[in-house]
Amino acid sequence: MSEPIHWLQETGWRANSYVCSSILVDAAQSEAVVAPYKEQIEAIVLTHGHFDHMANVSALSDLCEAQVFIGAGDLAFLSDDALSLAHHFGGHSPDISAEPLMERERIGDFTVLCTPGHTRGSICLYREEDGALITGDTLFPQGSCGRTDLPTGSYVELAASINKLAELFVDSLWGGHEIPVPSGAMRDVLLTKFEVMKYG
Repeated sequence: MSEPIHWLQETGWRANSYVCSSILVDAAQSEAVVAPYKEQIEAIVLTHGHFDHMANVSALSDLCEAQVFIGAGDLAFLSDDALSLAHHFGGHSPDISAEPLMERERIGDFTVLCTPGHTRGSICLYREEDGALITGDTLFPQGSCGRTDLPTGSYVELAASINKLAELFVDSLWGGHEIPVPSGAMRDVLLTKFEVMKYG
């Protein structure tokens, strides 16, 4: 049976985070929110390098004594305020080291899928056994997707990434923003594909 995914709900500008077994996905939440899971977290995976997804990564890495991972294409975001958009949130990039993640790499029960478009190094995490898809800002419920008008964004690449995700079996969808879809999420993925094709 698949491990449950625990939703740490976005508050204000801080994006959703998720805990599944030994993995924390994205790291903008406060230490108080993450503390109940600190003994089980061994890895922090950033879906991309925007500040609203990683604002508290240094503190959470220390709290959990966890290694940080990010898509290889977004490594520079960790130390560049312009790329991470940190200045929009009154902060600074964390300037920490992280291990780069590559296509089809395994981390915990998940497979890493490189999904550039929102940023050049955006990734999703996919668990084939139950169709769970953690998407960061690549794809959201109800037919929406991440912006492409920010540094390193590309609509062409995002469309290709969404087409790639639409080839999977997706039952649950866990986005960087909005309310997760715990079952029947394939329709959300296909609707997003349709909307991207319509306006592309």
